[in-house]
Amino acid sequence: MGWLYHFVDLTAERKHERRELLDYCGAIAQVSILIPLLILQFYHVSAWLNRRWRNQAGIDVPSSPRAKLEQSARPRFTITQLATALRRFRWWCGDPCTILGINLGTNGEAITTLAWSAWLLTLCFLQTGDDYLHLTKRFGTVASSQLPLHYLLALKSPFSPLQILTRCSHETLNSSHQLLGRLITVLLYLHAALYINFYVLSDLLAAKVQEAYVLCGIFGVVAFAVVGTTSLGPLRRWSYRIFYITHVVLATALLPVLFFHVSHIRIYLYETTAIYALNVVLRSFASYKTQGTLRLLGGTNLLEVMIPLGKQHDALRKWEPNQHAYVSLSGHPLLRTFRSNPFTVASLPGTDGHLRFVARLLDGNTAKLAQAAAQAKTSCMLTVEGPYGLRTHAEALLRYDKVVFVAGGVGGTFTVPLYRQLLADLSPGRGSYWRQKVSFLWVVRSKDDMSWALPAEEKERQGFVERLQVCVTGGGVIGSATSQDSVPTDCGAGEEGIELEERKGLLDDDVGEAATEGVPTFAGRPDLVKLMDQVFAGDSSGTVAIVVCGPRRLSQAVRQGLGPWVVRGRSVWLWDESFAY
Repeated sequence: MGWLYHFVDLTAERKHERRELLDYCGAIAQVSILIPLLILQFYHVSAWLNRRWRNQAGIDVPSSPRAKLEQSARPRFTITQLATALRRFRWWCGDPCTILGINLGTNGEAITTLAWSAWLLTLCFLQTGDDYLHLTKRFGTVASSQLPLHYLLALKSPFSPLQILTRCSHETLNSSHQLLGRLITVLLYLHAALYINFYVLSDLLAAKVQEAYVLCGIFGVVAFAVVGTTSLGPLRRWSYRIFYITHVVLATALLPVLFFHVSHIRIYLYETTAIYALNVVLRSFASYKTQGTLRLLGGTNLLEVMIPLGKQHDALRKWEPNQHAYVSLSGHPLLRTFRSNPFTVASLPGTDGHLRFVARLLDGNTAKLAQAAAQAKTSCMLTVEGPYGLRTHAEALLRYDKVVFVAGGVGGTFTVPLYRQLLADLSPGRGSYWRQKVSFLWVVRSKDDMSWALPAEEKERQGFVERLQVCVTGGGVIGSATSQDSVPTDCGAGEEGIELEERKGLLDDDVGEAATEGVPTFAGRPDLVKLMDQVFAGDSSGTVAIVVCGPRRLSQAVRQGLGPWVVRGRSVWLWDESFAY
């Protein structure tokens, strides 16, 4: 061959040395993930010590005069300015990375993926000399070494070691799971391509494709390709059910197939199987069978699941707002695996005495639940699995001078409980000084989409709507408005292309009039960039928390409005629970 690598005939001793080096590089590739995890632990400990010091000094008290005095008397170059630079960098890491019109995730994800890819490729080439088969085997070994980490990133349980170490929810880690899966697939492609080239040039292809271990390897590469293809955004949005079933079936089948491919990677398969089994056990422990009611909300395509909590539901009462669960009709656990999808807890279980879930009707599990609701069943047996997701948002929001909630449609299931919890924590009575620091903008297609969240009791209802504004789009696209029609500045410009009479009709809908009476409601899309400017107007030093949940375009508009203020050095905490329609 005229390339850097050649087909080399090795003695038995040299083959043994090559095998030891292959195993060593695979082990290094696997355990090297501990280095970034240790760095992350150092960061978390440093941040915790800093928060503790600031709390003891009274600096993190919202609107603290001491904090403002410290900022005005700040020297030209301080640790605080370094923190500002770090905030800007973190914000940049969250910006979308697009090359030639292709979305590669965020800048941070792109950098992390590039760095990890470079490290794994270095391990693939390191000390391979000119041995073609050594390089070929190295791609397969390094790829296999990442399987335990790949499956661990997919672990939903809050007891996942990675969730505990990173302080990230499963939803956040799922992006890393997808990126690592694509990287493993590329390495396996290279492994397979180099082996096929070797078989062709050595005139062995016809004989090798009849051997069982080669067929297992081909199946493994094809399975990874199918999983990667069905997980692409357009296909996943077209049919999430097909994606999910394909993902679960092939991820399970891959383990025994690769086991019979070669014996040298079995240590990684044992680890992966243990993680897989741990996931099954944790999910079974987190599952509850209970009675609940299903109801289709009139005038909407929303389904409400209500589970009353009695004395036997002490564990469910401890669930927190912003967590989520998998809800399905009771049945065989295997069938539930393929039907379940996450529902956000839309109530305060400990306060309300019930678990409430509200979801938009789609294919699959929600269609099954809707069918049961349409059959006029007053009560049915449900399986609820959870809770998943972080439970620290309500406590974290108390540390900020201003808190802004932005929800789009069914995204209110995430923001409404947090909004209620924060108002109750700040002050039980409406009109207080602390409550003025909170605002909630909800963008819905129709008034009926938010009627489920309004309390029935008049006093509680008045406190709920005190800091709430609702923009009704009538099904329009959410984003920054372009029309110059006059609407309240808190909601921005109006809905482009909707005539005055049509807008009036949006707000005079008889279906939701009684349920939404007294709610500040405006027609049209909000100018979210302008809204973010208003949040920071007149306050040059306060800290701001923004919680947004809704279609991705809504969160992108919020981020666009926040970006200039982060660049100016403002302390902003953004929690984005965006989803794709």
